[in-house]
Amino acid sequence: MAKVKNNKVEIQTIFKEACDRRESLIFVTPYLRFESNFVHLDGHEVHARVTLGRGDALSALSVVDLKLRFPYAYSFLEAPAKLLGPGLYEGIRTIRFALPAMLYEHDDRKSFRVDRGVGNIIATIGTPANQIIVASVVDISAHGAKLSIRDGVHNSDLKANDKISLSIPIPGIVTININAIIRYMENGEFGLEYTSRLPASTMDPLGSWIFIKQEEERGRIDFRRSQNEHWTDGEVDGTGRTKDQGGILAITSDDALEEALKKLLSEENKFYRAQPTAGSIKKLLEKRPHLVIFHIPDNNLEVRRLSKSLIGLIPMDIPTLLMGTGIDSEALSELGQEWKVASSIVYTKERGILIHRLVLGMIRKHFGHGESPMAPKDF
Repeated sequence: MAKVKNNKVEIQTIFKEACDRRESLIFVTPYLRFESNFVHLDGHEVHARVTLGRGDALSALSVVDLKLRFPYAYSFLEAPAKLLGPGLYEGIRTIRFALPAMLYEHDDRKSFRVDRGVGNIIATIGTPANQIIVASVVDISAHGAKLSIRDGVHNSDLKANDKISLSIPIPGIVTININAIIRYMENGEFGLEYTSRLPASTMDPLGSWIFIKQEEERGRIDFRRSQNEHWTDGEVDGTGRTKDQGGILAITSDDALEEALKKLLSEENKFYRAQPTAGSIKKLLEKRPHLVIFHIPDNNLEVRRLSKSLIGLIPMDIPTLLMGTGIDSEALSELGQEWKVASSIVYTKERGILIHRLVLGMIRKHFGHGESPMAPKDF
């Protein structure tokens, strides 16, 4: 169960230290998660930087159900967040959010082990007999590691309860230099527990790295869970759709956009296209799609009037993504809020990965398939 922190002085101190370290930060929206980092604390306002374009970030983060997560010692903190708008600090373009009045501390990171992307990390061990042994890293946590013996070292050279010196260089992050004790050995692999807490100079960068790796793993687990959804004997999925229903319905008269979306989304979902007419839309809504993508080709009055009437045909239980091509993101976002669609985004070819993850996040949210996916870092 999460511990609650509501002391104003303590919360301010935590955020001040996070800003001083330029700590990693994850913004969590209903449909996407955005990687960021702290920049500056100004009274009760916090500045953060995002890799996503700031205008798009402001649009995406302007939601009621916005949360933030960041590492804290051997745990991580989570809080509801309120976006305040754009900011600027020492030439850095930022987004500002209000200092939370309450934080929730989760300690599940204590047991989280990073086991992806560590196979090329080589640890150096000093044995009780003053031997130097190298081993490949199998996984790493904030409290220990699992190693695999290299170079034909026999199990008899090391045994459980041996105290050793340990050095693990994590490229671009930090080098762990600490004493450890062997807790078990099996088939050339052995688990180590650090004999003392890591110093802040090591734990701060290590903790940030573990935090990001854990966030990435959340996304992978939820993606696999959604991919493993299968048809039951009665050919009905978890949303009540039958085998010939569900999927994604794109409402557009733009053939090129249809082809781009089909290529982007049809590998994982059935894909349909309706013309922006009442008859075409009603016919394909009979398939009860999981999601509707409604295309706005420009921002003239006639298009807005027609689009508003057609969107009114879509049942409230089907999430709608408003997608624009001849309209800027701010105007599109305003229309989306007015028409009460689930989300909105301006389409460009370069946003393919972002759009794919946004669609995946919307389907997950509305049909209970787990947490929102991570937005691409380099967008």
